Amino acid sequence: MRVLLTSWAWPTHYFWLTPIAWSLRAAGHEVLVAVPPGAVPGVTRGGLPAAAVGADFDVLPIIEKYYWASPLADEAAAGELTDWEAARAAGEQPLSVYALIAKVMQDDLVALVRRWKPDLMVFDAVTYAGPLAAAACGVPAVRQIWGADYSSYLTGFAPRALAAHRAALGLDDVDVLGVATLDPCPPSLQRHDDVHRFFARHLPYNGSGVAPRWLLEPKRRKRICVTWGTIAHVLGERAFGVDKVLDAFTGVDAEVVCAVSPRDRERLGVLPANVRVAENLPLHLLLPSCDLIVSQGGAGAVASAITAGVPQVCVPHFGEHVLNARAVADGGAGELIPLDAASAESVRDAVERVLGSASYEKAAAGLAEEAAAQPALSEVVTRLPELAGAKGSGTCG
Repeated sequence: MRVLLTSWAWPTHYFWLTPIAWSLRAAGHEVLVAVPPGAVPGVTRGGLPAAAVGADFDVLPIIEKYYWASPLADEAAAGELTDWEAARAAGEQPLSVYALIAKVMQDDLVALVRRWKPDLMVFDAVTYAGPLAAAACGVPAVRQIWGADYSSYLTGFAPRALAAHRAALGLDDVDVLGVATLDPCPPSLQRHDDVHRFFARHLPYNGSGVAPRWLLEPKRRKRICVTWGTIAHVLGERAFGVDKVLDAFTGVDAEVVCAVSPRDRERLGVLPANVRVAENLPLHLLLPSCDLIVSQGGAGAVASAITAGVPQVCVPHFGEHVLNARAVADGGAGELIPLDAASAESVRDAVERVLGSASYEKAAAGLAEEAAAQPALSEVVTRLPELAGAKGSGTCG
């Protein structure tokens, strides 16, 4: 079977596809990963073949425009508000970003599907060029989500956001949920709906990297990971950024490892004596040695911490962050600090409550056990060939 996987250029999105592609190859299937040109090196560093589609463009001004438009809208996307206007804004803001990305990728992706003729596609949940190209070419498509199913909240707004895309391909409709969903979230933290889900054990992959010597040595005291993911440089002064988080750890009796990208390192300023900065250190290497993680609630950080059984403190900024953080807090494995209440003092208080607490540790361990009990990806991919037989409705030849 030939499987084409696709994602847009944000690293934390195509990272989720990497273990799936590994599992497909190990099962004897042929795979290819279609991403914008700038993402190709990240895919090949993961040991996978890549094809460039579309073009690179600066998505940050678009994120800046839409994601900061209404704080209430992101709460609505996470299910907190019921006001229709807020919910509409919550759906249209991120979809405006993802629709532009789909427009840039769509034509090249359709052309690639025509040439390579995959039996099945697997697409990042918000890379809408994937289901569009699949529908146009009559290829069944499987959605890959990142944990708590944020993208399913957006589906009601997709017909309007993707109307021009569908018209260009001669499509009346596109199912952005695909024929099935690969779901790495522990079921107790997932929303209950009628989506066709294949629950799978999450295999954390946060990019390639080298384990430093200090990480392989016995630690001398408790260790806290602080990370704001790959989006720290986007948040700007209006957000509660990682530089402000680190102020919370002055005097805390723990080793603090701040995992950042090189571009974010210069933002940190003067650091407390107990803070170590680790650039380009994948979280799946670091977290098994940690007793706590403090993050913005990004899907990669939250899922990796769940797998490692590590309690969490989250300061969410966007709708998907709120959803992830609320799931962890409701599961008893951590605490959520609302953005408007975030300060060095509130973070320090939450850290002191969670760090070493038997109840949080027990809940985090329970989530790790639940996650580990899900079917391995090697088992799940054996079910995908049956989906390849699903009839499409497109016109590619």
